[in-house]
Amino acid sequence: MSLKDDVKISINNLDQAAIEQPSLYAEWAEKWADAMLKRDQIKESLSAVKAEADEDIRKNPKGYGWSADKAVTEAWVASQISVHKKVLKVTDDYLNAQYEVNMLSVAKEALEHRRKALEILTTLYANSYFVAKSRTDHNYVEKLTEKGAEEVNEGLENSARMSRRKRS
Repeated sequence: MSLKDDVKISINNLDQAAIEQPSLYAEWAEKWADAMLKRDQIKESLSAVKAEADEDIRKNPKGYGWSADKAVTEAWVASQISVHKKVLKVTDDYLNAQYEVNMLSVAKEALEHRRKALEILTTLYANSYFVAKSRTDHNYVEKLTEKGAEEVNEGLENSARMSRRKRS
């Protein structure tokens, strides 16, 4: 499922949402931790690739465009490292890994907001908010019942799809 699906809450299924909240949070937190590990591994790899590029550039400066008869300068070596093909590739991998970490951090925050929303909805439910609302809006009960029926049907359809997938 997607994050958007995982953060949805139905007032018709507050109990189910409350039960699944810890598992959802754990699932997304584990994805975040895995992404952090991958990012950190790429960061270490980037250091190694930069060191290899530095060594290669210093051993063969003419192969990288150095034409002077004197020793290469630190500034020139640093500039060559920054445009080295392998360094650029691993840097791109690192940036993508950092993006993934950031997106999964957003997912964890969204699930924290979901938890808070569940608390608020549960309090409203316990204080008969939805019953009181139904007294003032005669269509409210009908709308709520229709929405609940739609969600039950959707859940049954999703269960049927998942059963077919498992058999495949």
